[in-house]
Amino acid sequence: MEVTLKREPKVRITYDEMDAYLTLPEPLTDEPYELEEVMKAIEAAGVKIGLDKEKVEAMVNDKCYDREFAIARGIPAEEGRDGYFDYKFDINFNKKPSHRPDGSVDYWSIHSIELVEEGQVIAEYVDPIDGSNGMSVKGKLITAKRGRPLPPLTGKGFDRSEDNKTYTANMTGKIEMQNGRIMISQVHEVYGDVGLKTGNIDFRGDVIIHGNVPTGAVIKATGTVTIDGTVEGCLIDANKDVIIRGGMLGAGKGTIKTRGSLHAKFLEYATVQAEGQVETDSAINCDINSNDKVYLRGKRASVVGGIIHAAKGVEAFNFGNDLGVKTEIFAGVNWEVKRQLSYHENCVKEAEDIIEKINLGLKQLEEMCQQQGIDLNNDPRKASLLRTRIVKQADLATHTQALNNMSKIVEAAHGASIKVLHDVYPGVIVGVNDALHQVTEQQQSVSYFERDGRIVMFSMKDDLVG
Repeated sequence: MEVTLKREPKVRITYDEMDAYLTLPEPLTDEPYELEEVMKAIEAAGVKIGLDKEKVEAMVNDKCYDREFAIARGIPAEEGRDGYFDYKFDINFNKKPSHRPDGSVDYWSIHSIELVEEGQVIAEYVDPIDGSNGMSVKGKLITAKRGRPLPPLTGKGFDRSEDNKTYTANMTGKIEMQNGRIMISQVHEVYGDVGLKTGNIDFRGDVIIHGNVPTGAVIKATGTVTIDGTVEGCLIDANKDVIIRGGMLGAGKGTIKTRGSLHAKFLEYATVQAEGQVETDSAINCDINSNDKVYLRGKRASVVGGIIHAAKGVEAFNFGNDLGVKTEIFAGVNWEVKRQLSYHENCVKEAEDIIEKINLGLKQLEEMCQQQGIDLNNDPRKASLLRTRIVKQADLATHTQALNNMSKIVEAAHGASIKVLHDVYPGVIVGVNDALHQVTEQQQSVSYFERDGRIVMFSMKDDLVG
C-alpha cells in the first residue's frame, strides 16, 4: 500500500469570500513543495481574484511552514452616497436658555430666530455618487449601493438655480425649517427703545426689539417677539414665543399673551397667559396662567405673591417668603378650564340641535312644495333656513375646536404636581385640581400632588410627609 508522506497545502477563504489564506503544513520528508502544485491547490479552492502570486512563491521558496499567510484579497464594493443638502443656516437650533454652572439661567443664550439677507445662499445640493461594484476572491460580483438623488427643496422666500443646486434668499428675514420646508418670512426689527418714533407695533411676522419697551406700548405679532431690554407696563401679544431677556416690570399694567412659550429674566406685577411653558428666574405678585408648565429655574428662582396656575405643573426654588406673603400656586385643571369646557360642550350641543331642526324644516318644506306644485328653489323660506344653517355650522366648528383644545388641556393635566426645590413658607396655598392645602409651617424640598381629592406631600428625600 502506498503511503503519502507529504501534506497538502491548506487554503482558507473567509465567510464573506473577501480574503483567502494559505498554510503549508511542514512535509514529513525533506521533499519541498513545488510552486505548481501549490497553485493548483489554490485554484481548486476557487481563488480567482486578487491573488498575490509573489507572496505564494515566497512562501514556497522560503519554506514558510505551519503559518497562515494572506494570499488574496477581493475587490470591495465602494458604496454610493445619497445626494444631500448643505444648509448654510442652523436647522436645529435650541430655543431654550442654557444654565450656567452656578445654577443661574443665561437668557441671552436663547436662539429665537435666525436671520438671512436677500441674495444670501441658504443651501446647496450635492449630487449623489453611484459607487462601484466589487468582486470576491472567487469572482463573485458584489453589487454596490447606488446613491439616491433628493427632490428639490420646497418652501417660500427663496429662489433656486436652473439646475436646482443653489438656493438663494429673495428677501431679508427670518429663516427656519418647518416640516422639511424652508420658510423665509419678514422680520420687524427696532434698533433701540420703543417710543414715539416707532409707535405701537402690529406686525405679520416676527418682531425683534433691541432695546426697552415703556409703559403703555402695544406689541403684537403673528410670530415670535424678542425683546433684548426691559419691559414695563405694556401689552405683548404673540402667536408664537415671547422672549424678554431683561425681564418685565409690569407695575400692575403689564400683560403678556402668547400662543407659544414665554422666557423672561424676571416677572414683576405682570399678567401672563401662555399656551406653552413659562420660564423665568422670579415671579413677584404676578398672575400667570399656562396650559403647560411653569418653571422658575434660576439659582434662587422664587415665587413671591400673586397667583400661578399651570395645567401640567409648577417647579421653583422657593415659594413665598419669611414675611408670610400670600402666594397661590395651582396645577392641574382649575375652575376656569372646567367652566370653559362646560360652556363649549353646551354650545356644541345647542348648535347640533338647531342644525338638526333646520334640516328637518328643509325636508318638511320640500315635501310641502311638492304637494303644492311650488318650485322650492324660489321659496324665500329655504334661503333663510340655509343662511341660518351656515351660521350655526360655523358656530359648531368654532366651539368644537375650542372643546378639543380644552380636552387636550384636561388630558395634559393628568399627573400634574407642584415641586419646590428649597423652601416653601407659611402663607402659601397650593392646589392640584380641586384639592387645596394651606402651608402653615416652613418646609423644604417637597412635591405636592393630588390623591383621592386631597393634597399629598412627598419629600424629595423620599419621605412621605402628608
